[in-house]
Amino acid sequence: MQNMIRTFIAIELPERTVEMLVVIQEKLKRSRAGVRWVKVSSIHLTLKFLGNIHPDQVDDTAAVTARAVQSEPLLTLCAAGLGAFPSQRNPRVIWVGIEGEVKRLTHIQTRLEHDLVPLGFAREQRGFRAHLTLGRVKDKRNRQALIEAMIKLETVEFDSFDVTEIILYKSDLRPTGAIYTKLHRMPLAASTPI
Repeated sequence: MQNMIRTFIAIELPERTVEMLVVIQEKLKRSRAGVRWVKVSSIHLTLKFLGNIHPDQVDDTAAVTARAVQSEPLLTLCAAGLGAFPSQRNPRVIWVGIEGEVKRLTHIQTRLEHDLVPLGFAREQRGFRAHLTLGRVKDKRNRQALIEAMIKLETVEFDSFDVTEIILYKSDLRPTGAIYTKLHRMPLAASTPI
């Protein structure tokens, strides 16, 4: 029996957004808070976590995803603002938000959830909230310093970017962190007719 593949569907971030996330994360790290920081080079805008799938499911999953997005015109998004789940006063997950054509992004994500059900992927029970996870708070060490650093950065601004494709990724978990491999690229429509 072949090994299962841990997979997810996501949008790759442009280099300028990644560079800005590094700057923000470095400023937050100065708080010396008890946070497990996400490696910025591995941050994606995740649309659907699929979990472990059989290698035989990869092509079908990519085909369903491609059909779901092929008629969608390019999408313009922008990372914006810093926040935390469940709240900034009680941070557990530190994130950067997403603005721009979020309504269309949510439509694409909802369609993926619906279209992937026949392949055996359960719908996510929580509502979709587009965000980029920077870190997860693991203890209360220097928590107030972290909250103060977050407040200073909560209105941070980024450049907008065009989303031209959705990617099916493979995730290999290693002691040094996850390694991501692009399995399939599913392009959005090149442009809308004028």
